[in-house]
Amino acid sequence: MTATFPDDVGVAIVCHNNLATLPATLGSLDAAGCPHDRILIVDVLSTDETLNWLRAMYPAVRVRTLDRNDGPSPGRNVGIRETPQPHVFLLDADVQVCPETIQRLRAAMAEDRAIKIGSPIVVHVNNPALIQYADGSLHFICEAINPWMDRPLADRGPLPADVGVAPTCGLLLDRAAAIEVGLFDERYFIGKEDGDFTHRVRLAGYRILELPSALVLHHSRPRGNWLFYYQIRNRWHFMLKNYQWRTIVAILPCLVIHEPLQLLVLHAKGHARVYWQAVGGLLAMLPDLARDRALVNRIRRVPDGALLRSDRLIVREDLMSPLARRGKAAYENLLAAYWSLLRRTVLRG
Repeated sequence: MTATFPDDVGVAIVCHNNLATLPATLGSLDAAGCPHDRILIVDVLSTDETLNWLRAMYPAVRVRTLDRNDGPSPGRNVGIRETPQPHVFLLDADVQVCPETIQRLRAAMAEDRAIKIGSPIVVHVNNPALIQYADGSLHFICEAINPWMDRPLADRGPLPADVGVAPTCGLLLDRAAAIEVGLFDERYFIGKEDGDFTHRVRLAGYRILELPSALVLHHSRPRGNWLFYYQIRNRWHFMLKNYQWRTIVAILPCLVIHEPLQLLVLHAKGHARVYWQAVGGLLAMLPDLARDRALVNRIRRVPDGALLRSDRLIVREDLMSPLARRGKAAYENLLAAYWSLLRRTVLRG
């Protein structure tokens, strides 16, 4: 029997033309025992009859509609702000939650008030035995580290773990802490927006606990080339906003190598224009940088050296040439050695 749904948890789902997957998402919440009046759906300009279907099938679910599409972050912020309960489970509309996931995350968070995010392990809906996201962290050159990607769930083991960043497929949040750190950056559209938000939670001195007994199933699919613009622009803005100046100066030798490599790969694959468009997009964001850094400095309790890491880089296979594959391991070893040196010297403490 499914445990009673926690009284202090609401659910917020952001959707955009997700009628193909939303019924399974809501059905999974039914199986978890979530009352319909505890669910808020924020619809972003759907044109696929989502709203009519909701009115007919889930009339007790609250629905908010947004009049422009700026990606999922504005909807997530609405969900956080307008959920009356002190905890909100953010859930994407193409994700199904296992029956005990939310209950187990809430119980784990209750054990330590420093835990402000409870993170499930994300598996593929078409192959739940394989992990999509687990044990996430942030590379010091601001790339995602996802060491369990497409590895067996059985190999992950049962132990909870503190993680550095977490994907927003499904997250249990302490609402007050989410608001304290500034919510999601609505300028990011998509790409780094979840890493930016969860990293700031860690900067503020809070914990993100990943619980292997809590699972969500994601309709995973390859990402399109249209994301390159946001990934490039947001990555640089992320570093300029969130990193301490001494960190940026200390990693410059690596960036001097990494940026030309990235530029060369994108040019070789026919994506030169988007790279320079992203540079222009970054320049347009810089006037607000002082305000952005002031927020981060206000909430910061933990230095960069304690949160950033070095590990294997995730690179799309279609961007990798045979030469790049041969050099990738050597490059990762070089970055790891340099980061280890920095943590023992200028970023120590």
